[in-house]
Amino acid sequence: MLDIKLHLAGSKPEIYRLIRINNSLNLQLIHEVIQAAFSWNNMHTHLFRTPDNAIIKNEEEMSIIEAFRKWERLIYIYDLADYWTVEITLQNKSSEFSKKKPVCLEGQGKSPPEDSGGIINYCEVIELYSNHKTGKRQYPLIAEWLGDDFDPLNFDCNEVNQNLKNLVI
Repeated sequence: MLDIKLHLAGSKPEIYRLIRINNSLNLQLIHEVIQAAFSWNNMHTHLFRTPDNAIIKNEEEMSIIEAFRKWERLIYIYDLADYWTVEITLQNKSSEFSKKKPVCLEGQGKSPPEDSGGIINYCEVIELYSNHKTGKRQYPLIAEWLGDDFDPLNFDCNEVNQNLKNLVI
């Protein structure tokens, strides 16, 4: 079993998930885990990069443990227009072997919604939304899009674990 950290690069405050996975999962399945962990809908192209920026091909042929034997971290890019960048690092490794589904152990921050323009745009939207919520200035379209109860700091581990349970792995 491996504990991996999925950190959304550029997020302030940090948005991350700590996920326990089977070390035999291939990178194609890790893609599915990331989608579930961030409540994304797998609507866009993705790719994996090495720390030296090389694209990893044949994701289904490389397990996550093989990748960590070669590199100290991986970079996952989702939605080539918005360019969501998730840094994947190994936090803990155990000899325990299990066929259990991935499990979220902890996390921080609400996932940015699909098609919200990448991390820079998302951070700007959150700032405008906070101004709307505090009454400094009204942004009704942003409030309608995100919803009146949207809290960018909220993290629901149970929701992520439900998403992970629904994976076909």
